[in-house]
Formats: sequence, structure tokens, C-alpha cells
Amino acid sequence: MIYSILCAVLPCTIYFTARKRKGYHLSILAMLIFVLYLWKVYDLTGAGGLTNIFYAPKGGDNTSIIQANINLIPFNIIEKTFYLNILMLVPFGFLVPFIWKNYRKFYKTLFLGAGFSLMIEISQLITNRTTDVNDLIANTIGALIGYIIWQIVSLCFGEHLKKPVKGKSDVIWYILLSFLGMFFLYYPFWFAWNIEPLIFQ
Repeated sequence: MIYSILCAVLPCTIYFTARKRKGYHLSILAMLIFVLYLWKVYDLTGAGGLTNIFYAPKGGDNTSIIQANINLIPFNIIEKTFYLNILMLVPFGFLVPFIWKNYRKFYKTLFLGAGFSLMIEISQLITNRTTDVNDLIANTIGALIGYIIWQIVSLCFGEHLKKPVKGKSDVIWYILLSFLGMFFLYYPFWFAWNIEPLIFQ
């Protein structure tokens, strides 16, 4: 678990440190809370990585590039997971405008939430999970609900919650760096026996 967290947090910490030297105003606590949340989303959704392409347990089926089930029909089946996917992105919709000034317009947070969800869904194409348009819809709804909660809370507490970071693209960098860290660095089978790369099988 610690190894998995480090794969997401370390690239973001390096970026944070480099930005801090240039007068960056984001606190390390805010950065860690946001990145740890992103890591948990990757963990819960089973976002894909290079391990899904190049590695497989000995004796198992070889993986192919595209191995996920794909559903492109909206609302064909609404199950419990639909509502859980809504809930999962509520913190995203709250944290982004809470931390970053440039995302305090609802459409920016909405598009960012949809883009974040789409990135995960695309990565799931190389896993044995399901790439589902309903997940994308649910996640976007969750981001919108989170934004609405932020607006309500900010109205109640006023200026105490309006001390933002002004970096326009910082949130995108944290999302990309945490995702790429998990995609390229996370390979739990380093700690297991009888596992070798597919390319050597």
C-alpha cells in the first residue's frame, strides 16, 4: 500500500517542491490531501498501467492491449455502482474549487471532473474491468454535486474559505503526474515470486 501511494505522491511532491521555490502558495497539506484522494480513486477504479500490458502471472492468460468490456449505451443498466461512482467524485468537485481559484466557475470543475473520469475509463481498456459510459456520467454528476456543496459551504463561511491558489494549470499537473506515476511506476509483482514480463515469455 505504501509503495502504491508513493507512486502517485512522489512525482507530485517533486513538482510541488520545484514550484515552491518560485513562490508557490499551495500548502503541502492541501497538496497531499488532493493527491491522496486521487490515489484512492485510482485504487478503487483499478486504473490501468503498464503492468496490464507487459506483465502476467506465470501460467495465466497473456494480456492483450484491449481487454476490457466496453459499454457505450447510456443508462442501459443502473446498478448500485452508478450511485457509488457519483459519490466517489463528490470530493473532487469540492476540493478543486476549494484549493484553486481558477476552477471556481462550475463549468471548469465540471469539465475537469469529466476529463479525469474519461482518463480513468480509457486506462481501463487495458484491464479486465469495464469501460462504461455510465461511469463517466456518474462521475461527472458527482463532480457537479461536489461543486454545489463547495458553493453552499463558501456562502456560509465567506472569505475564510476563499484564499485560493492562482495557478491555472496546477491541478491538471497534479492529476497527470499522479496518474502517470501510477501508470508507469506501480508494479506490485516486484514483491512476488514466479512472475516475469510477458515480453520474456
